[in-house]
Amino acid sequence: MEWFEFICRLFEKADPYLAVRGDMGHTKVSYDYSLILLQHEGGSKRIVEPAVILHDVGWSVLEPEVISAAFGVLAEGEEAERLNRIHETEGAAIAKQILRSFDYELGLVEQISAIISRHDSGENAHSLEEGLVKDADKLWRFSRTGYWEETERQHLKPATLFEFLELRCREWFFSPTALRLAEEELVRRRDEITALRSGEDGDTQH
Repeated sequence: MEWFEFICRLFEKADPYLAVRGDMGHTKVSYDYSLILLQHEGGSKRIVEPAVILHDVGWSVLEPEVISAAFGVLAEGEEAERLNRIHETEGAAIAKQILRSFDYELGLVEQISAIISRHDSGENAHSLEEGLVKDADKLWRFSRTGYWEETERQHLKPATLFEFLELRCREWFFSPTALRLAEEELVRRRDEITALRSGEDGDTQH
C-alpha cells in the first residue's frame, strides 16, 4: 500500500473515534503542522504521522458530558488529570488495534502507542518523534481555526486565550520550528483581536 493511501485509510479508521469530541478538525490541523515539522526538523514520518492522526482517539471511551472537564485553559485538578490519563491510555490501546489491522510494523506500533500514552501528560520528549507529535498537537491552539474554535468551545474571551498561550508559548515546545510557528500565529491572532475590537468600537459609535 502506498503511503498516501495508508494515511487516507488511517484517517477513515480514526474518524468514528474522533467524532465523539468533534476532533477531526483538530487532528487535520495538527497533521498539517506535523508535515511542516518533519520537513524542518527531520524524524520518522512512519511514527509521527500515524501518532498525530490517532493521538486523540481515546476520548471516544468517555461520555461527552464529562469530556469538557478534562481539557482547555480552565481544566485543572485531580478529575481533569484522571480523565486526561484515561484518554491517553485508552487511546494507546485503540491505536494499537487500528495499526495492527494494517499489519503495521510491530516495533513502530509500540513506539506510536507509547507516544500516545503520554502525549498530554508527559513533560519530556523521549525521542525526536515524540517531541514533534506533542508540538503538532499544541500548535492547534495557535492556528486560526483552532484558536477561534477553542474560544467558543471553552467560552473564553479571545484576549484570555491569547494571554494564556503567550505565557506558555516558550515553555511548551520542543522544536525551534514549532516555537517559530507558534510565535508567528500569535502575531496573526493579535491582529485579528485588534480588528475585532475595532469593529466592535465602530458598531458602538453608530
